[in-house]
Amino acid sequence: MTDVVAHLRPPLEGLAAGAALVGGVALTTCALFTVGAVLADAVGVPILGDSEVVEMVVGACIFAFLPYCQMRDGHIAITLFTDRAPASMRRGLDLLAAVLTFAVALVLTWRLIVGGLDVWDKGRASMFLQLPLWWGYAAGALFSCLWTATAAFGALDRATESTRSVRA
Repeated sequence: MTDVVAHLRPPLEGLAAGAALVGGVALTTCALFTVGAVLADAVGVPILGDSEVVEMVVGACIFAFLPYCQMRDGHIAITLFTDRAPASMRRGLDLLAAVLTFAVALVLTWRLIVGGLDVWDKGRASMFLQLPLWWGYAAGALFSCLWTATAAFGALDRATESTRSVRA
């Protein structure tokens, strides 16, 4: 099982880094677009629908960063009460946290896909630009699927780490 983990890590890390890069470029573009929209409004030429575009892109960007954070163990961990616990207990808690993270990622991905399909089915669009709302859902769902895969990998990695420690 450790061979599977070792073989899966490089491609998942590459995909996660790529998603984070796409999210970073999109978020930077949104920031520049927002500055441009504020400046345009200041000179009396508002950009219609600027908030719609930013809202949709930023929503998807949030999911773009989660896989990278997952692969780097970058999620917040409060260890105040567990620092002095035995190593086996800390490993067990880490495994539990990894499994719960996977469960949360799976549920959020599922609901994001269901919500996106509902928006697509109803033909909902943004108010000013009439952009199809499912675009944002689709981008977010794509990145969320990658997050779910990296969370599953994290749980598998923790599980094999726990079994290696027990056998050692």
